[in-house]
Amino acid sequence: MAQKAEVRAERVITPPILVAVIALIVFSQLVCAMVVSISSVIRGWFVGPVYFVLVFELLGRRFPKFRLRPAQLLVLLLPLWYASGKAFMITGAGGEGWGDIISLAETFRVRALADPAVRSLCWDLTPSLLAPKNLPAVEKAWRGLIPGEAIDWALWLPSTAFWALWLVITTLMIVIVVYTVVGPQTVEVERLVYPMSVPATVLLSNAGTWVEVKGKVKSKLFDLTDARIKVFWIAFALGAVFLSVIPMVMEVLPIVPILGASLWGEIPLPFHQFTAAVLPGAAFYTVFIIHQAILMTLLPYDVLITPIIVWLIFYVIYPTLGVRLGILPYEPDAEARANVWFGLRPPFPMAEFGAIGLSLGIALLTLWEARGTVSRVLKGEMVGGELPVKQLLYLFAGLFIVWLALWSAAGANPIMMIYFFILFILWQISIVRYYAEIWWHPPTMDYYHVLIWPVGASIGAWAAVPSQNSQALYIQNMALVVHGSGAAYRQIPYNMGWIAHTYKWARDLNASLKDMLLILFAVAIVGWPLGMLVSTWWMHHVGGYAKLNYIYNSWAVDNALDRGIRGLTLYGTLLEMPFWQHSLLAALGVATVFAVHFLRARFAWFLINPTAMAATLWLPQYMWSASLAALIAKYLGVKVFGARRYEEYAAYVAAGLCWGLGSGYLLAGIYDLLLNIIPKFQAFYVP
Repeated sequence: MAQKAEVRAERVITPPILVAVIALIVFSQLVCAMVVSISSVIRGWFVGPVYFVLVFELLGRRFPKFRLRPAQLLVLLLPLWYASGKAFMITGAGGEGWGDIISLAETFRVRALADPAVRSLCWDLTPSLLAPKNLPAVEKAWRGLIPGEAIDWALWLPSTAFWALWLVITTLMIVIVVYTVVGPQTVEVERLVYPMSVPATVLLSNAGTWVEVKGKVKSKLFDLTDARIKVFWIAFALGAVFLSVIPMVMEVLPIVPILGASLWGEIPLPFHQFTAAVLPGAAFYTVFIIHQAILMTLLPYDVLITPIIVWLIFYVIYPTLGVRLGILPYEPDAEARANVWFGLRPPFPMAEFGAIGLSLGIALLTLWEARGTVSRVLKGEMVGGELPVKQLLYLFAGLFIVWLALWSAAGANPIMMIYFFILFILWQISIVRYYAEIWWHPPTMDYYHVLIWPVGASIGAWAAVPSQNSQALYIQNMALVVHGSGAAYRQIPYNMGWIAHTYKWARDLNASLKDMLLILFAVAIVGWPLGMLVSTWWMHHVGGYAKLNYIYNSWAVDNALDRGIRGLTLYGTLLEMPFWQHSLLAALGVATVFAVHFLRARFAWFLINPTAMAATLWLPQYMWSASLAALIAKYLGVKVFGARRYEEYAAYVAAGLCWGLGSGYLLAGIYDLLLNIIPKFQAFYVP
């Protein structure tokens, strides 16, 4: 029997590609600093991959050297992805990116020491390694330079180096874990869907494959003899004409977005206003993400059904009965924040159960399923032998030692930071499953405070009192915020979930894993230090922290203070429960995941998906409506076209609709650039 020829992964790195990537990193950081700090509509770089591909299509038809392969197109897009944000590789729009996590660092460097509202609390707790302990210097950054003033770089470089080094080290460790363990397990062993990878895979795999059609050389993306390509462009046209109009009208043209719509396609829908009188507490409020619903049509039925079941039981029936029986408190509009109002209080804090217990269970189950992969990696082996696994393990160990030394030097308790690191890695592994099985809705790590506080108090790292002047506690809380909050490694393109996407793309686009890993290393090593330097310069010369969009992350300092420094008040309803109950909930969550996994393996009819269950318990408003819409669309699609045809064309339809939806983001960027960004820059800039 003839054996299928092995397809060798293509090398990606060439001298021109490497030079282009470095140039794009520099360009991206400059754009990111400008747009993130003073934009009003867009979140970062705004020229999407579709336009990028069109440029190379035109160049490639005329000049053969511009006929790039799929993986080469991918690596050139990576710096722009980090400058634009999470949705860039899905629709071309923006989201959390490089600038968000840098602004968290700036909040602790500037706002904590310059803002009179918190300065007295933060000054003595902040070491000079993390921020310049010079009031005139931080006040300049807070208000911006005035003519004749200059940045005192000698004061700013130590903290710039700390934050840049932390970002580089953390990112490299994440890349290593993904490329040695989590990526191989979820992509090659479990073959998870990775729905958010589909638009880029469809676009780049066809744009980077060149064919001759009727004597003319073009990429497969424009080969209309292929029925799937026709379907893609029809879907693109529909998305561009109809779907992109929705965010344009709701987010760009009005000064105040309609319904609070944001992020190019995230639409709040207050259905609870029509049901609250009859069903008080029932969480019919939802945020409908257009591209989420589109790509969820590619998911299996169990993932689509689980959120609807969980939402009905825990966020419709449970709160309604609880309110009616007087067990749960109620106030008007509680339905719009049900996951916080009902989900973080006794008798059953289901949002905490999902965010901590089930998420830890998902991570531990992933490691259990990957035990064979982990065993091989620890022996220095890897299937295919593509990566120097032993060297990567040594590098990981060295990076961890430096990471621990950094935070210990900053004043954190070393034992607590080791414990925190274990929780962080488990949380990151769980994010991979959320991204690979559903969407970008993993919980924040904020809730893990209920597992960190009592352990630190028990070993004497800080006192077990709700208000104290403890540097170790403040630095621990700071670490929790900059690692695990919504603006940190939860959604930026350098978290474990998105890095796993690069592994998935490498496999789908036949790229060398070694080259992809080296490119990711290069982008981190060059990008993060450059980003911190650019941010420091920009903040001083273009208006100051208090005038720029950095101020939107000012909550980070309050978040750290309200976990035991100024008081123990963050997520106060959780604190109505003793800490041992939180540990019990976490253990029960882990046990639930393994029990559900066992039931799914034994009974084909058992449809509950643990990852979808966790996502819905923690964030129901972002899950139930998209799942319902996708379930209906998939059911009708399979019914009308048949399962085989649906599977053949669904990815191309979904990709076309997503890129069509994002096509208008270019106009939004131009609008914001001309009406907001350039005028603000002209008004704020001081040479």
